[in-house]
Amino acid sequence: MADDGDPSKRLASDVLAAEESSKRHKPDLSRAKTQEEELDDLIESGLLDEPSDPPEEVARQTFAGQFSSNAFRVEEEDLPKLLAEVLEQGPAWGGTRYWRCAALFVGCIGRSTRSCRIAFVAHPQGLTLLGLVLKEAVARLEAPGLHQEASMLALACLTCLKALPLGRASLWEHRQALGKPFDQLHKWCSKDRSAVAAELRGPTLELCRRWKRQPKPAAQEQTHKALRGKVLELIASGLQGRGTSPASPFPASPAQLPNNLVAAEVESALWGRYGASNTSEYRQHARMLRANLALPGNAELRAKILAGDLKAEELAGMDSSALAPDEVQKQRREVQKQAMKEAVVEELLPVRMGDGDGSPFDPSADLNTAPLVWRSPTKEAKTESQDAAEEEGATGLPMVPPPTPFRLAVATPAMEPGSPDIPEMLATPGPEEDDDVLAVLRFLASPP
Repeated sequence: MADDGDPSKRLASDVLAAEESSKRHKPDLSRAKTQEEELDDLIESGLLDEPSDPPEEVARQTFAGQFSSNAFRVEEEDLPKLLAEVLEQGPAWGGTRYWRCAALFVGCIGRSTRSCRIAFVAHPQGLTLLGLVLKEAVARLEAPGLHQEASMLALACLTCLKALPLGRASLWEHRQALGKPFDQLHKWCSKDRSAVAAELRGPTLELCRRWKRQPKPAAQEQTHKALRGKVLELIASGLQGRGTSPASPFPASPAQLPNNLVAAEVESALWGRYGASNTSEYRQHARMLRANLALPGNAELRAKILAGDLKAEELAGMDSSALAPDEVQKQRREVQKQAMKEAVVEELLPVRMGDGDGSPFDPSADLNTAPLVWRSPTKEAKTESQDAAEEEGATGLPMVPPPTPFRLAVATPAMEPGSPDIPEMLATPGPEEDDDVLAVLRFLASPP
């Protein structure tokens, strides 16, 4: 107890305890670590772990992977979900990631089925998204700097525009969201002399030529604006089945173009057919269209028009007989066939000596009592022509053996070049254009 109270002794005891502890924990420097031990230490420390992607990049990869696994196409049933995802969640992925995903989506729409493209146009936000991507591409092209990213965005939009069923009238209806960005792109390609502008100039001019060939829509008309507006209402009511009382049933389908766009395209095609010089026939044709489209039996025809199966130019060139329902057309064909049978009057002539019938004619026969033998020159001429054709076909060239003989020793005779018996094989179109589109889509699906 006395020793415990002595400070010097207590300090010496603490120093001895510290030396013993350091000896026990002192590393053995006599043996170096092996490579396996050093690798284990690095793995445990986490220095070799790959840096994990941020959540935004993971979400972008998941979104882009849905298109890569489906050959860069969009299924019609997946369209609403993908469109909502890119519009609602895409802005949180960052600027470059968002615009790449949006351009990838609209570019894949251009390679999808026709029903999917029509559903994209019919969606309230489909063309709005396309206009936003095109506007962003033009803004980046007009800004100084590298334009590779902007050209990829623009090419994806042009691919989509080329495949969509949009005419000049439809583009005017969406002039704020889509028409003005396209005009800005067209002007930039015209004045810029870079390689990017040259690449974008081709598809841009192709779309311009297609739309310029179409007449101006009714909304752009100045002289006959009131007349064309009334005709537009007539066609729209006919497409809705409201031309008759009561209104005929209208089949609902998700893959249908908006009624106002189709009516604008049909009216524009009708105006281009007649023009200002023949407004009377223009109005008469419009009334005929409305009356036939709204018939109760023409619900299938209206659905065919709104589904894009029948173009506006084709519809404007059809008459009342072609627009009638199938049942009415069938009845009309039967009536015409019966009328033609009744209208045919066959001329009959008596058989005389030397007519070549093979039986002698007795001139002593009483013509007042014995019935005459009558013949039909029309039927006989028709029969003779058929017999001559069959005889000519039987005495023609010998039959060509099948291309694959049953016996290997029999050789197939070579046909002369340009023979009309064998149709020429059409050349298979080259895949260069599709390869260019796929290259753009693969770039947009890659990480920024």
